[in-house]
Amino acid sequence: MEERELVRLCIQQLPYTTSAYTELVTRYEKCVFGLCYRYLSAKDLAQDASQDVFIKIFHALPKFEYRSEFKTWLYSIAINHCNSLLAKQQRDRSRQSQVDDFDSLMADEKNETANCVAKEDDKVCVHEVIDSLEGVDRDLILLRFNNDLALQDIADVLGKKLSATKMKFYRALDKFKDLYQEICL
Repeated sequence: MEERELVRLCIQQLPYTTSAYTELVTRYEKCVFGLCYRYLSAKDLAQDASQDVFIKIFHALPKFEYRSEFKTWLYSIAINHCNSLLAKQQRDRSRQSQVDDFDSLMADEKNETANCVAKEDDKVCVHEVIDSLEGVDRDLILLRFNNDLALQDIADVLGKKLSATKMKFYRALDKFKDLYQEICL
């Protein structure tokens, strides 16, 4: 069944019948989990986040207006949810770091740096580089290379013009390359 037809059927059936919604979840659960995992870097957090995203979709689906592809809309919700979780983690870490004393913080930082240099697995290093990118830069790299979205689709997900998205993508790619050189080589 075509994506558009499936979405229409879901909207008609929900909340009483969930057969079409179940098909929709089955169709996209791996993509959403993969996206969440790349953002959150932890399997259990990614599973929880994926489930939260599909709950949000369940409630928001009747408001879907077909201004973009469903997949684009779904990715937007997933990215926003992951960014919210990351921001919460950052706040929690910030609070915790205020409690820790300076010496233990410096020791942890030295250990992390030593661990990064010691890692031989290029894949792990690439993940670390992606994790060190900030917000939109990380979004652009993940959507392009992890989810194989075209730049126009990425522009739609981020709500930006194609030209602006291209410019930001190439700048993000340069940042990725610089960080890769710095961290991995």
